[in-house]
Amino acid sequence: MTKPLSTFVAVTALVWAGSSCSSDDPEPTPSTKDAAAEETSEDKHEGHKSGAVDAKGEDAKAAELDHTKDLRGNCTISTSFADDRACIPAPKPGEGIQIHIGPSNYDDPEEVAKYIMHPGEESSECWTMRTPNTEDVTYQSFVLSGRAGTHHMINTLYKGELPTGSFGPCGGRSSDTATAIGSLPGASKAYMARSKVAPEYEHVGQVLEPEVLLAADMHYFNFTDQDILREVWLNLYFPAPGTEVTEYSSVIRGFGGLGWNREPIQPGTDQVYKYECPIKGDGKILQLLGHYHAHGKQFTASIKRKGSDSGMKVFEMFDYLEPATFDYNTVTDNPEFSQGAPGAVSGVLEVQDGDILMWDCHIINDDMVPLRYVNEVKTGEMCNVWGYSIGTEPIVCDHP
Repeated sequence: MTKPLSTFVAVTALVWAGSSCSSDDPEPTPSTKDAAAEETSEDKHEGHKSGAVDAKGEDAKAAELDHTKDLRGNCTISTSFADDRACIPAPKPGEGIQIHIGPSNYDDPEEVAKYIMHPGEESSECWTMRTPNTEDVTYQSFVLSGRAGTHHMINTLYKGELPTGSFGPCGGRSSDTATAIGSLPGASKAYMARSKVAPEYEHVGQVLEPEVLLAADMHYFNFTDQDILREVWLNLYFPAPGTEVTEYSSVIRGFGGLGWNREPIQPGTDQVYKYECPIKGDGKILQLLGHYHAHGKQFTASIKRKGSDSGMKVFEMFDYLEPATFDYNTVTDNPEFSQGAPGAVSGVLEVQDGDILMWDCHIINDDMVPLRYVNEVKTGEMCNVWGYSIGTEPIVCDHP
């Protein structure tokens, strides 16, 4: 079987991405430095390139950690910036790899300056780099942790050449020098907890080819009076020893609201925007993630079966500060639907050729500024769905 490049954008997706709305921690708001946090340096992992946090002498401690638990607060870094606790140790040798975007030396002002965001700033820019693996790796799960100020992160893989080692406009998807070929898990908030691998999906994985060009679309905001760092740690975990991966997941990516750049959502608008995407092939939806901004009041995703006139609700969320990601398998008990709280169906979510993925967003523009489809938390809006599936073709649609 030919191993494809990873095609999951999690946020998520909005890696954004990937994710687990089910993390108990809401998206943190940057404030002052958390001096009480237990702060450490990440483990130095074999093959980890520039951007790694030096953790000499920490290997023994890292080896004792349970990587299925919350790893934050287990590094020894100590900076003047908020949320040092966000740093997470790299996987144990042979169990995974870590991708780090952030200063390689916190004592080097020029190096640190690349990642600083000043008070009142907001941006969605791409940090472009090569992945640190020097050979093919297959992964099944991930953990992503970003400093306070992280809104979402979309990790796109490219074939070709792009400038690396700096932030800049996100592009290259169809340029003369690079073409998008896949993605890595992303985030819809600052911390994406590691999810369990269900027994029915132990054979499912993702392949990451060596030194692939990665453009990390990092949406950050700084609503504080102190500088913050745009910094994130992404751990990719290999299958357990003895596990044979025989199937690879496909991306789910639905963009809704692209037409708002031409016809913005006007002040005073109170409307539900509805979108859909056909499903080609029989298979299973493994995960879904919803994404909108501060004017989004409710996000719902449904599956309309072939020949049916209505959809079956499978996903719902309400608070943009607590973006939801739900897994559909036999080991995850999703919260039941209830007004005002995120919820989803539980169990394996099967789909068939001819079914339709539907999603909608209730948007209320109660401000004085028209809302366009832009990465601005308070003055822009989106209605996007992310996730991944097996058995189906990629479920990808763009809507005005």
